[in-house]
Amino acid sequence: MASPSPASARPQRSPDEVEDIILRKILLVSLTPPANPSPAVAYLELTAAELLSESRPLLALRDAAERLLIDRLSLPDLPAASQPPFTFLAAAFGRAADEARKISTIRDAGLRARLADSIAHLRGLILSYARIVAGNPDTFPSPTAAPHPAAELLVFLLAEAADPLDPTPAPGAPPPPGFIDEFFGGADYESIEPAMGELYERLRQSVEKVSALGDFQRPLRVLRRLVGIPSCAKALVNHPKWIPKNQIMLIGEGRAMELSSVLGAFFHVSAIRDREFASKPDVGQQCFSEASSRRPADLFSSFTTIKSVMNGLYDGLKDVLLILLKNLDTREKVLEYIAEVINKNASRSGMQVDPLKCASSGMFVNLSAVMLRLCEPFLDNMESKKDKIDVNYLFYNNRIDFKDLTAINASSDEVSSWIESINNEHDQNSASGEVRLMESQEATSSGKNSTSLVRCAKKENFSFICECFFMTARVLNLGLMKAISDFKHISQQLARLEDDLESNRAMRDQGGGSPQLEQDINRLEKIVEILTQDKFCYEAQILRDGAFLQRALSFYRLMILWSVDLVGGFKMPLPSQCPKKFSCIPEHFLDDAMDLLVLTSRIPKALESFVLDDFLSFIIMFMGSTSYIKNPYLRAKMVEVLNCWMPQRSGLSSTASLFEGHQLCLDYLVRNLLKLYVDIEFTGSHTQFFDKFNIRHNIAELLEYLWDVPSHRNAWRQIAKEEEKGVYLNFLNFLINDSIYLLDESLNKILELKEIEAEMANTIEWERRPPQEREERLRVFHQWENIVRFDMKLANEDVGMLAFTSEQIPAPFLLPEMVERVASMLNYFLLQLAGPQRKSLTVKDPEKYEFKPKQLLKQIATIYVHISRGDKEAVFPAAISKDGRAYNDQLFASAANILWRIGGDPQIIKEFMQLAGKAKAAASEAMDAEAILGDIPDEFLDPIQYTLMKDPVILPSSKVTIDRPVIIRHLLSDSTDPFNRSHLTQDMLIPNTELKLQIEEFVRSQQSRKRTAAESEIGEPDGTADMVE
Repeated sequence: MASPSPASARPQRSPDEVEDIILRKILLVSLTPPANPSPAVAYLELTAAELLSESRPLLALRDAAERLLIDRLSLPDLPAASQPPFTFLAAAFGRAADEARKISTIRDAGLRARLADSIAHLRGLILSYARIVAGNPDTFPSPTAAPHPAAELLVFLLAEAADPLDPTPAPGAPPPPGFIDEFFGGADYESIEPAMGELYERLRQSVEKVSALGDFQRPLRVLRRLVGIPSCAKALVNHPKWIPKNQIMLIGEGRAMELSSVLGAFFHVSAIRDREFASKPDVGQQCFSEASSRRPADLFSSFTTIKSVMNGLYDGLKDVLLILLKNLDTREKVLEYIAEVINKNASRSGMQVDPLKCASSGMFVNLSAVMLRLCEPFLDNMESKKDKIDVNYLFYNNRIDFKDLTAINASSDEVSSWIESINNEHDQNSASGEVRLMESQEATSSGKNSTSLVRCAKKENFSFICECFFMTARVLNLGLMKAISDFKHISQQLARLEDDLESNRAMRDQGGGSPQLEQDINRLEKIVEILTQDKFCYEAQILRDGAFLQRALSFYRLMILWSVDLVGGFKMPLPSQCPKKFSCIPEHFLDDAMDLLVLTSRIPKALESFVLDDFLSFIIMFMGSTSYIKNPYLRAKMVEVLNCWMPQRSGLSSTASLFEGHQLCLDYLVRNLLKLYVDIEFTGSHTQFFDKFNIRHNIAELLEYLWDVPSHRNAWRQIAKEEEKGVYLNFLNFLINDSIYLLDESLNKILELKEIEAEMANTIEWERRPPQEREERLRVFHQWENIVRFDMKLANEDVGMLAFTSEQIPAPFLLPEMVERVASMLNYFLLQLAGPQRKSLTVKDPEKYEFKPKQLLKQIATIYVHISRGDKEAVFPAAISKDGRAYNDQLFASAANILWRIGGDPQIIKEFMQLAGKAKAAASEAMDAEAILGDIPDEFLDPIQYTLMKDPVILPSSKVTIDRPVIIRHLLSDSTDPFNRSHLTQDMLIPNTELKLQIEEFVRSQQSRKRTAAESEIGEPDGTADMVE
């Protein structure tokens, strides 16, 4: 056999030589001058010389690996095209992985193990130095303009976090497989912390100006990955910008938490526009520009997209916070962060929010959604978890100060005083316990231990459920609920501006154009476009997200259950004394719950399948109680909620069962509504006069619905009987007051509208007027139209309520203190609707103003008849005829004729005319009685009405004597002495018995004198003859 040729035989390499080749490939180095130099391979001439001086072979072996790596990284004067240290190390890690795979084919197990150990050792060194370089970029020389290692690391992270659905491609190539996991996973906190500072800052910068339509998903996935690594999570909460301390010129601390903190940038991502620090792309411009011309399907698609991306943000941020909260090393820092965001943005709850001082609505809406997700575990089991919510957190936690918030029924001084009294009691108990302990022990030393007692501050350990609950309540108040309020204001402002725009366009079309008018139209069109976009952005992120609203409703249901537990649970009547813990809870806890219920009740299907019984029970319990809820506007919101739940308005069949099958509702709803109708007369606000009409409008609509429910109507009748001289009489008095004011105001405004209509009808004279004058008159016209429409609507409701209640509950209308007032009101309405001036109230389109004169006249006649039917003592006709301002017997005949013509009920018209006859007879009798009495002494006359007193009483403060029905009628509207404004109630009136006897004696004597005179005249023939003549 022939021997192999030397050329074909492969020389056998030693293990050292094999290791040398592999390590040099990984590090791209050479220890000998290369025959064919490559720019990628560095000749380490100095390193080779050192090895030779140490009598070591020029081989890259395990024990020289770190020296070779350092020398490779330390090469000076690198060309610009060279890899920066971090990039080189990442690539070296990849080459090491490749070599590790290749050696798996070596058959020699010993050599394979040796090489694997050397590669693993070198890879560990590569990762270690990669961390060093990432945290200290200046450790080794870098090419000019080389990127920061943290930037390169972030590119790697973003590339690995890429998803096919991301709106933009990844910013760079991914790292070698396994590099990121080993870079972070194998490091302790001390080694990784220096690298994380710059990395988190660059991660923050990657989303700081990104909107909901931008690429925030990749950075968020990176953050989610990093916080899952304990050392990285710890580095995050210890980052200088976890809670920023540095002040930014002109920027408040609240806004700085959003702009500068690492998490703040992620929470800033939103569909809601931030005008001061705008994000791109502009969601309003991209999705809702020229919305009126877009197809509904396009708008729906935009709503769906925004809801989807925002829920992705919420879920990602919830995961981030939850991971940090589960980590004992980071949990406290997370709670501190949330508390700081709340505390530094407390002024967001005000009417006017400074956008440079406070974080944006977008951030707080996002935080609201995330906090609700964190609450989900105990919201799903609220009955068993609500006991973990400790009310003492409000007073003794060391994170959030609740004491400066408006309490439900206590002043800030009362809250502070109550807390101090509890602290003092706690201190006394602690002191007595310490004394007993000291007395039971022998003193073991003198001088070192003081025997004086140290004041112990009350300190509580609160559960996470407790902390999360109260923090969420504050976040929702500053976030979701504030945003809902902003949405309402935007909608109202938009509606007003659209009306103005329509009016201006109408003026232009009518030939009233002017340069100023064109400028106004252009300006309004721009503002309307911007506000329309803003409105749709709020709607997309909040109102269209049913799951978001459902979570919020669940949270406030828990709030209601917890609050009711403070007063002993769902039962009536409430304890006579309001528990201090309940009276001191922040008012916004309950106010926000009502606001959310009002909003969701007006969104189709938002309440579908949601159980409302607990909310209804709460509303009925507290709606009429001033000793539990001081703010009348909060109680008024409860009525607004119920108003939204009326079956004809809610569109839900389930709400009918709420009103008709709920026991608390059947027992207390009507009573509390009547009480609130009275209480709302005096709210303490400077706008109370106008506010009461809006509130009573809701109450009236609800009462009208309840009247048609037999069980509630029976309750109503029972209340009227029990409270005839109490709350029901007050209710009736204010109902009459409102009816008179609203109808009078409406009719006067109709006359003013007619005047402007006449001006515009005279086109020649109208067009001669200056454009600005025409604009002003048109503005006044539209303003008065709105006032008339609103006042007439309320007047119709009030008159309607008088009509149906007077049929079955006439007695209160006939009380001495009410009957004349009722009669005067009806006479006045009759004069307006059937008197000589009725034709002046004819307008072009009465239905447009809710003006229904035919219906009103029928109702007025019906009220006359209903009261007359219940008048067992025949006092009503006299009261009608006594009205000197509006009574006229011909007026009733005129009204009857009109009623016949408009199709009135024949029976009502018949009884109406019978009542008119009785009133005429009563008027004649009154004239005879007045003639009999003659001149009445001044001391017998009422000082207000100047009529003969029948039941004189003395006012305790002013000492004035006045007729009881007159002063009671006054007290129904005003609890003060009319002569000196001091406080006065009915039970304080002092009967003037002596004067009453004198008046009765005067009447008897006058009647006797007249009778005697008459008898004398009858006995004289000449007098009779004169009378016959």
